[in-house]
Amino acid sequence: MNETRALVVISRVVIGLAGAWFATMLVVFALRITFPLELEWMEGGVVHQAMRFQRGEPLYPAPSSAFVPFLYTPVYPIVLGTLGFVFPLGLALGRVVSVLAWLAIGAGLWRAVAREMKPTSHRAAAAGLWCAGYVFGFRWIDLARPDALFIALTLWALVLLRESWGHWRRAAVAGLLMALAFWTKQTAAPFVLASAIAGLLVAPRQLWAYVAAIAVVDGGGLLLGNVASDGWLWTYIFELHQSHAFNSERFYRKMWGMFVHAAPMLTALVAVVGVAFLSPWLMRSRKLDRADDRRASARLSAHRGLLFWGIIAAAAALVSALGYSTQWAEPNAFLPGICFGALWLAVALPERGWLAVVGHGLIAAQLLFSLAIEPLYQPIQSRGFAGVGASYRWQDVARTIPSERLRTNAEAMRERLASSRAEVFALQRPWWGIVSGGEGHVGSMGLADVAPTDRQKIEQEIAAAVRTLAYDEIWFEGEPPPWIRPALRGRYSASVRLQGNDRVRPMSGYLSEAGMVAPHQADQVQFIPIRAPVLPHGTQVYVDFEDGTLQGVTTHGGFGRRPVSGFTGELPQPAGTGGEFWLSSAGPNGRLEERGVADSPPIALAAGQRLEASVAVLGDSADLAVTVVDDRGESLADLAVPVAVAVMETASWSADIPRIVRIRVRDNATAGAIALDDLHVRAP
Repeated sequence: MNETRALVVISRVVIGLAGAWFATMLVVFALRITFPLELEWMEGGVVHQAMRFQRGEPLYPAPSSAFVPFLYTPVYPIVLGTLGFVFPLGLALGRVVSVLAWLAIGAGLWRAVAREMKPTSHRAAAAGLWCAGYVFGFRWIDLARPDALFIALTLWALVLLRESWGHWRRAAVAGLLMALAFWTKQTAAPFVLASAIAGLLVAPRQLWAYVAAIAVVDGGGLLLGNVASDGWLWTYIFELHQSHAFNSERFYRKMWGMFVHAAPMLTALVAVVGVAFLSPWLMRSRKLDRADDRRASARLSAHRGLLFWGIIAAAAALVSALGYSTQWAEPNAFLPGICFGALWLAVALPERGWLAVVGHGLIAAQLLFSLAIEPLYQPIQSRGFAGVGASYRWQDVARTIPSERLRTNAEAMRERLASSRAEVFALQRPWWGIVSGGEGHVGSMGLADVAPTDRQKIEQEIAAAVRTLAYDEIWFEGEPPPWIRPALRGRYSASVRLQGNDRVRPMSGYLSEAGMVAPHQADQVQFIPIRAPVLPHGTQVYVDFEDGTLQGVTTHGGFGRRPVSGFTGELPQPAGTGGEFWLSSAGPNGRLEERGVADSPPIALAAGQRLEASVAVLGDSADLAVTVVDDRGESLADLAVPVAVAVMETASWSADIPRIVRIRVRDNATAGAIALDDLHVRAP
């Protein structure tokens, strides 16, 4: 097969794969848009800010327990809030805006490559590689967040700037779009500087209009916005960013390594492009004669677009590296590098010859690779090159598209929150409080962002509200942080622990199972005010520990010698205790290595009566036991030890004849403990 025929075949393959990626993304987005709760844990905070815009409340107020904005500029929530006057304001609307921005990005890539007189396969390559970066970018594009809109505005600003030769009005519109990109996400600032340099190549006489539009909209907007917000706008979008730690390892090594790891074929393609530039092919492909070859101006004219997009791609790589190196950053920082890297490669890709065949083949291989393989960087981060073998896994649709079970869990949670009209405080999921009818509150990200003095003040406000039992439900992803535990103690107890597949987890970023980092495994824990339990008629309570004493229970060995409450060391609080107190073999200090035995007082059972005890496991369940013994200490039955950790389950035993029995719990484990509460007798 000659090179021309081979190029035709492989070009069609690239076009087909790009089309398959486009169709795949449409299906993925359609199945994710209507997910009833957050696809990414910060989505709700963005929509909360849009609600504040609708209500005429400040978008950048002084930090308080009611609201702390994310450290982004305000265009995206303003767009959502404005559309929310026409359409229902919520997570779905935010995702629709992002999907429309994604379509605009695809159209912008196609137009940008076409402007450089590249064939259809090159245009499809740019759009296809952008789609193929979806998983590598942490499944971020379709979220109710500003990222997609920021990239769309930036890309179209640069497309129009590239086409502004002889058209100052087009340059002014390009400047307006770039200014709006900055007001969508201040990450656009490096693109402003890079585009001013690159603009000298493509529209030097029109650049003044571009720069003037940015200066007026961004500079004037900053001045007016800062005055209107009493200086808080600048604090949030600049000063607090500067207080975040910088991770030099991410900047100098990890970010670049992750790009190579996720796109090995594109790394090879860069080498192919380099060979093309070093060969006489490039000049011949532009049909320049030998005399023109020696003229720098002719070279510049021939490669003006390639140089323009090369400068932008370098700026995008820097933006991604800086973004990912900032404290608490997620791999959504890679999105600018994915978008503009794909654009530059499509423009630089040879159009003919065997290098073009090889280049198209590498793009096709990358599109297939990204469709089948999900990269994980944590094994390499933890074990170096020894972790390479474990750093890839097959794509699993369940990690991208909500499973039926996850959707059912989320729908049930949303319905319960919406119907309860309870006052809900959810530290990592503040959207839940809005779903239940509240006005919204600060989230954990807001607390992490603000200055230490403001953080302490907000934490004190929240703790004061907890002490007054202001909340009907309090939710945490994982265990409560230390600053709120004293307020919870004696007032709230863990009621529910969602574990495993019962958790209502996001599908993207932190708290999800996205591939670049280790998945989040912590429980979702609900705390409710401590109230006396309502027991079925005829239930006899023998032991509940609610007076803070053992109530006749005898302990031996290292078993806890008094009931405990609240938080015991670093151990999780068991969910489902009947009140404030319970008995734990780990004692008040949460020492799993303690061993011992606890016996209940004698309990007289009539024939058919059922003895019930609430039991929970802390740590490893091996060598923990719950036994019913008779009055001589002989075992009558071994009861099941719970499988779930830190969840009270009912162990029961029914008497066949009248008996006097005890419940005996035994801890013979060095890495586990057992908790006991609420010994009841129920009538047959």
